Amino acid sequence: MKQADLDKISEIVARYGFVEWSLVGFTPAGDYEIFSYFTDPSVLRVFKVILYSMLRTLEKYLEEYEGDYQVAVPYEGAC
Repeated sequence: MKQADLDKISEIVARYGFVEWSLVGFTPAGDYEIFSYFTDPSVLRVFKVILYSMLRTLEKYLEEYEGDYQVAVPYEGAC
């Protein structure tokens, strides 16, 4: 991700009062990459717990639906 992209995302989320943000991108192979911006390093502890929880939940659904992403996550953009 380019620095200009990260700056634009920071600008957008700042409109909603957020200064800390993270994006998690997944590939069809199940790989993922995390893009994040934190101004306060103490947030990382909370972020780690939330991220692990999200990944465990996603893994559970994918196992249940045998990797069918369309069925496992029916609401695009929802968590």
